[in-house]
Amino acid sequence: MNPQEISIPVPWGHIAAKLWTTPQRKSDGHDERVMCLHGYQDNCASFDCLIPVLDGDRTYLCFDWPNHGGSSATPLGARWTMENYALTIKRVADHVQWLSPFVCLGHSMGGQVAKLFAAVYPEYVSRLVLLDTAGPVAMYPEEITWSARRAADELLRLENRMTASTTDGGHLSPAYAYPEALDRVRQRHYGPLDDESARKLMTRYFRPGPTGEYRLANNVRLSVPYSQWFSGAQHWDVVSKVRCPTLLIRASDSDSYYIDVYDVFVEMYERNPHFRTVMVDGNHDVHMNNPRAVAMFINKFLNKLCKL
Repeated sequence: MNPQEISIPVPWGHIAAKLWTTPQRKSDGHDERVMCLHGYQDNCASFDCLIPVLDGDRTYLCFDWPNHGGSSATPLGARWTMENYALTIKRVADHVQWLSPFVCLGHSMGGQVAKLFAAVYPEYVSRLVLLDTAGPVAMYPEEITWSARRAADELLRLENRMTASTTDGGHLSPAYAYPEALDRVRQRHYGPLDDESARKLMTRYFRPGPTGEYRLANNVRLSVPYSQWFSGAQHWDVVSKVRCPTLLIRASDSDSYYIDVYDVFVEMYERNPHFRTVMVDGNHDVHMNNPRAVAMFINKFLNKLCKL
C-alpha cells in the first residue's frame, strides 16, 4: 500500500491526512474502512510501521490532530478540548463521505477520543480498537477550580508570548540540528522508540528550516496542562455507551499507566461486556516498536476471529 497525502478543509485551516489504499478489493465491492487516531503530541506517521502489516483489503485513513504535525493550528484564544477532538473525527468522516459505520483505531489519547466519539456517535463506529489507552484522568470535584486556574494561567502566558513573538511565526520553538532532533523524537516518556519508528515520526514531528535546522511542528500550546474535568461517574456514562465490539491492546510495560493513573478505567472496561482486553510485550509505543505483534490481534479482531 502506498499512502496518499490529502488535505481536509476545516473552518480554521486544514487537516493533514494520509489515505492508505490497495488495488485489492473485497469480492462484494465494499471495503472496510479504518480511521487511525494518533496519540498526544505524536502525528499520523506513528502508524507508518503498523498499517503495512495489517490486512491489505481495507482502507486506512490517518490524520494529524489540529495543532499537531502538518495540520493547521487552532486560533489563539480558543481552548481545544476532548469534545473538539471528537468533533474533528466527525468533520473528517463527513468530508471523505464515510457515512456508514467504520472502524476507529486509536493510540493513547487517540483512543480516548475514539471512545468518546463511539459513545456520542454510535452509528458511525462499527468496531473500536484501543492501543494502550485509558483515561482521560478522572477528576474529583474539589480539583476542578485548581485545574481550571492552572490551565488558564498557562494558556494565557503562552498566547501572550506567541502574540509578542516574531520568531518562527510566533511558535516559539527552538531550533535543533538533525541528530539532536532525531534523539528528541527517540526518547519517550514511557520508553524509547527504535530508530525506524523515530525516523518515520520525525517526518511530521519537525519542520526543516532554510539553513538545515529543525523546529517542532506541534503548536506550543499543547504543553498546557489539560484534563477533561469529568468525574468517574461521568466517565462511566461514556464507557457504558460504547456498544460496538471493542478491543483494548495493553502493553506489558504499562502497568503503572493503568494501575496508578487510570485504575478507574480498568474496572469500567471489565464491566462493559463489549470490551475484550489482550496483552502484548512492549512499552506504550509497542504499535511502532513491534507492529507485527499488535497487528496479529487487530487482524483477528477485525476479521471477527476474536469473539467477545
